[in-house]
Amino acid sequence: MNEQRFLHFFYCYLFLGFSIIGCKQSENSIQEGEDPVIIKYGGRTLYYSEVLENTISEIQSSDSAQIVTNYAEKWVKDQIMLNEANKQIGNQKEIELLTETFRNELLLLKFEEKLIREKLDTLISDQELSEYYNSNKSRYKLESTIFRFIFVKVNKPISDSRNLENLWKNLNNSNLQMLNLYCQNNADICFLNPAKWYKWDEVKQHLPSKNLTENSIQAGILRDFADFNYAYKIKFFEVVHPNQDPPLSFFKDQATQAILHKRKIKLLDQFKSNLYETELKSKRIQFLNK
Repeated sequence: MNEQRFLHFFYCYLFLGFSIIGCKQSENSIQEGEDPVIIKYGGRTLYYSEVLENTISEIQSSDSAQIVTNYAEKWVKDQIMLNEANKQIGNQKEIELLTETFRNELLLLKFEEKLIREKLDTLISDQELSEYYNSNKSRYKLESTIFRFIFVKVNKPISDSRNLENLWKNLNNSNLQMLNLYCQNNADICFLNPAKWYKWDEVKQHLPSKNLTENSIQAGILRDFADFNYAYKIKFFEVVHPNQDPPLSFFKDQATQAILHKRKIKLLDQFKSNLYETELKSKRIQFLNK
């Protein structure tokens, strides 16, 4: 039996044993020091819990023993490679410096995230949004026509056409919900959120191209079309072309994120300045050669 097959059978045995153990032990028991050891090398230890944690999704859908074998082999090879690197790379000051730099950056990032989570005011008034948008309107340009509309593409022959017509003629919230249920059973596709903005490029493939073009659509258009396979119903509530000023509602999410980003920067700068002033007053900062 070659080494590869021996390792495979060895890990099969281990995995079977640990699986039985896992069925009898709770997760708490592993945390209490009963975590089986898979393999040791160079003062480092691979525990069963680490293998399970890193392969659980694969184990559930693949050859469990082979997954454990592969993971253990990779772990050992990585440790051997690391051990050899420590032998051959004598001067590790640069690596230690990079490690310290990375640690400091990560520590600062986590601390800043904590400050933002605890201290950032995330409430933005409509007036603040409007003022920000009006001051930065030139930054928000449309690449294609946008619009708010409702649209249904119904399979022919039309089922319960009278109900469809009644719902379409009275487009209140209740009827929009009923129309959505109708579309689930009878329509190829539908767009039934009149408050949402859509881009022409996102939905043009669903529209009857012979009857509608990007330049022809306007607010207030209410049309019915039909071809051999489908009947189309469409109503445009608001249309904005690229040469027109885009509405705030279309860019509201972007404007909100921009405002919050400015607040984050201000919050962190102010916090740093306050800490700096505190340390100055306490005379814990020493300015040399002054």
